[in-house]
Amino acid sequence: MEKIRAYGRVVIFISSMVFYIAVFYLVLPFKKSTLEWGLSLRLHWMKLIHSVLGLKVEVKGEVPAEGSLLVSNHQSAIDPIVIMKFIKVFPVGKYEIRKYPIIGFAAEKTGVLFVKRNQKDHRTAIRNQICKLLKSGRSVLLFPEGTVNEGREVMPLKVGGFSAALKARKPIVPVCIQYHSGDAIWKPGQGLKSHFFEQIENPVLRIDLHFGSPLKVDTPENLAEQARQFMADKQFFREV
Repeated sequence: MEKIRAYGRVVIFISSMVFYIAVFYLVLPFKKSTLEWGLSLRLHWMKLIHSVLGLKVEVKGEVPAEGSLLVSNHQSAIDPIVIMKFIKVFPVGKYEIRKYPIIGFAAEKTGVLFVKRNQKDHRTAIRNQICKLLKSGRSVLLFPEGTVNEGREVMPLKVGGFSAALKARKPIVPVCIQYHSGDAIWKPGQGLKSHFFEQIENPVLRIDLHFGSPLKVDTPENLAEQARQFMADKQFFREV
């Protein structure tokens, strides 16, 4: 039964993505603001996908106003989906995602910033783009551990995004995604397909999404440590 459920959800996931991409291009010529149209369509799709995948998210804390840098822990392939139902953001992801069939194309067309992490010039260009977006009142979502964390502790956070937010003089909001089940966390040596299927085999995946208060202005290094501590305090679910 679990396998049937998972395969059914994957079919709906991919089919709905293709449908929304088709709608995007069909309606695009009639829209004055193509960016706003893309972001709104993505937000609509996120709400559908939460239902399709059985994601039950309880938001804790106040969803930040637009024009904020959101910095989150990263333990699962669906982390961006968990957050992007609740706020319009420009997520930053590794460039390899752009090569994924359908998913990479859809992501690029709806505001995802792809960074080539092994190229210093490209990392600098992305930081400048983050700064520009924040100054324009847009929100940016960053996973500053730099990769999916398979361990039991939050890794040190990269400070580039924090520097960009300071330069833009915009709030930095720590975020923590807290899964109730260990099945949702990417296990060492696990491939993307195996990881994703293990998540969606469950009828319901319960998640607490914690939004912290904006961090007080400090050095990028101290801000990164404050955010890391916020994530570390909440990352693993404990029954009360």
